[in-house]
Amino acid sequence: MLPNYFHIGAAKAASTYLWRVFAEHPEICVPTHDNCSFFVCAYHKGLEWYRQTYFPHYNGQAIMAEFSNPYMLFEPALVRIKRDLGDVKLSLNLRNPIDLAYEQWVMQKHVQGELGRVWEEEMHYTIERALERSWQMFRSWIEPGFYAQHLRNVYRHFEPERVLVMFYDDLCADPDAFVKTFFEFLEVDASVESALVDQRIGFPGDKGSDTVTGDIARGLSEELRAELRLVFKDDIAELEDMTGRDLSAWT
Repeated sequence: MLPNYFHIGAAKAASTYLWRVFAEHPEICVPTHDNCSFFVCAYHKGLEWYRQTYFPHYNGQAIMAEFSNPYMLFEPALVRIKRDLGDVKLSLNLRNPIDLAYEQWVMQKHVQGELGRVWEEEMHYTIERALERSWQMFRSWIEPGFYAQHLRNVYRHFEPERVLVMFYDDLCADPDAFVKTFFEFLEVDASVESALVDQRIGFPGDKGSDTVTGDIARGLSEELRAELRLVFKDDIAELEDMTGRDLSAWT
């Protein structure tokens, strides 16, 4: 068997959390780690390598699930999944794209070991550079938040009824109901409970503090948020039309 369900993003929106919660469900087989990204990075190795590498422990579960955020951003991965695996189910969990841009930048600093002290001036300059001059920075921090564009690509290859679109705000408001919606979509026992459901979501290595450093808690300046609202405004409006969701809190 090969995966019949993929969670494809967004980044910084609890995909690792879902991977851990799903791993506790007896009807779901998850890969050995999240963000395998096989259909982006290792497709040339073949499907048998994929199965043996990430799902050697499969034991007849109804759902074989993969969690890879890059699939939302890389349309050829969607083409490959549809061609090789047919009408699988997909899900996305979307968060405020402005917060996503900030989290992407913070995580890069965290991973690079550069997060001694995060200065608002540095953040402002960096995002300004992404908006005005740096295509690489734009693609890393801004482009992932154009959710309507990504969802259009998904719907080009998969019927909407095969795609579950969720929102990070709902996870924060009611984790139990949030997880239950996923289980119902996958047609597995939605009454199964996980001790991880109420677990705090954060960065790897974040020793249980509310933020990686106190500086992050300051967030973005209102000036920078206002600029980013303009960047995402049209895409958010289209996403509202596509999902029927009121996203005024994002704008």
